[in-house]
Amino acid sequence: MADIDATQTPTVEGVDPSIDDGDEFESKEIQLMKQRVEEMEREAKKLRELQAAAESVNGGTTAESDQGVPMETEEDKSIADGRSVFVGNVDYGATPEEIQAHFQACGTINRVTILCDKFTGHPKGFAYVEFAEAEFIDAALTMDNSLFRGRLIKVTSKRTNVPGFNRGRGRGGYRGGYRGGHRGGYGYSPYRARGRQLSTNTVSYPFSKAVMLPPPPAIPASQMEALRKGKGIMAYLQKSLPHPTKQKWLATWFARRHPDRLLPGSVLSVSLEHAPTTFSGVLLSMRRRGPDTSFTLRNVIQRTGVEMQFFVNSPHVKDIKILQRAGGGGGKEGRRQRRAKLFFLRDTPEKMTAISAGVKA
Repeated sequence: MADIDATQTPTVEGVDPSIDDGDEFESKEIQLMKQRVEEMEREAKKLRELQAAAESVNGGTTAESDQGVPMETEEDKSIADGRSVFVGNVDYGATPEEIQAHFQACGTINRVTILCDKFTGHPKGFAYVEFAEAEFIDAALTMDNSLFRGRLIKVTSKRTNVPGFNRGRGRGGYRGGYRGGHRGGYGYSPYRARGRQLSTNTVSYPFSKAVMLPPPPAIPASQMEALRKGKGIMAYLQKSLPHPTKQKWLATWFARRHPDRLLPGSVLSVSLEHAPTTFSGVLLSMRRRGPDTSFTLRNVIQRTGVEMQFFVNSPHVKDIKILQRAGGGGGKEGRRQRRAKLFFLRDTPEKMTAISAGVKA
């Protein structure tokens, strides 16, 4: 009997308690999942109710509302292209409002489109203008070569893009056979240029009221004489401010075509109000600018070349004396001094010293 008891299977009471704990954990997870599914179903039900309420307020279903705004067909696009123009050479800083204002005189505008690069977002330099009626296209085409933001724009009719029209002929397959006839000596085939042939014909400028400038207003005859004489403070100063003696110098010595005009190479002596009170030298150059006329003298002082520029109308200039004239006389001494020779004196102090010594004597 003892052997039989030892070999009997254990009863239910001898099951390991850890197995019961695992079953309880799995049952808890299943209950949690069921709760989550029930919550999701309740949320979905609420969403359906809200959607149904919104559809009832709008007076139709979403499918019906989508059908109320039909998609644009190819025929609609072609009709819109027939009412549009292409505008090229548009300034990159232009806005649709400025383009609309430029074409506003042609007719009612529905839409202005400026194309931009899809990678950078910068404008491509052209735009499309869609009008309300196709009759406005003729008026818009007259704006070709008109000035917009400092550029002459190009206005043409917009062409309708046909899908697959410009795809080419493909690459595979038989491309043709032998063409009979003589094509040139020794199998040479002459070069045939490809592409569009450039035209040298000039196109007349189209008439457009928008680019025509009105004539300036007419000036009354009573005011023309005052305008010719000049008015304002500058005209008064130019006539009354310079000293009469200096006005005479400007009209004779420093004039362009007067017989007594001074020539480069003459020796002048200038008296000033401030130090140096007197400066003598050779006339190198003259700058004729009306009341702002000036001249440059050069001399050698203590073995150093000195150049001074004097303004004829300057209040610091008291007097100008001509010690020796250059040119204008007979013989060798009356020849006109060459400008290059005068500026060459800058590099030859010996000759300049001799001239300055003669001036002092």
